Amino acid sequence: MASFSSSRALPLKYSAAAKSMHWFVAAAVIVLLAIGPVMKRLVPEGSLRDNLYNFHEALGALVLIVMVARLIRRMAFGVPASDAAMPLIEQRASLWAQYALYVLLFITLVLGWAGTNAYGDPVTVFGLFDFPAIVGKDQALSDRIFVWHLICGILIGAIVALHVVGALYHWLVKRDSVFQRMLPGPERS
Repeated sequence: MASFSSSRALPLKYSAAAKSMHWFVAAAVIVLLAIGPVMKRLVPEGSLRDNLYNFHEALGALVLIVMVARLIRRMAFGVPASDAAMPLIEQRASLWAQYALYVLLFITLVLGWAGTNAYGDPVTVFGLFDFPAIVGKDQALSDRIFVWHLICGILIGAIVALHVVGALYHWLVKRDSVFQRMLPGPERS
């Protein structure tokens, strides 16, 4: 998934846009993972729960939009090659974690969209616009979709945890430049 054009050289470092999208999605996914079980299990029915659901749906929709932009950007411009100092197994693990997160994020976000529509609600992006309905109202279908949405969310949480542990391992233990490659601002050596 490096580039549409094989004649184009891969970038040497992550662009500011790539870093910004990464950190937006990272922060949003952590918020979504935290809000999901809280709104479902801990908050009683009422306006607070409704507001949490609306925020969760809107933020999820925004993440889907950013993920589409990330994928297009990644396919158009490529990404820097893995740090050559990393062992091959770490390079492959990093790449597979990235692929798994992309796939699971897309699946989870589309499941949330479909489940919300099947419940009978639109997906509204902070009151600015609505996503089109992709399924009709069907409560039983909504319940089944949201089971899969939850399972995918748990898998995302596990992979994100491993990703964070890996990044911290490179930063604090190996003290190499892997973690710094994605930090905002100019790349540090």
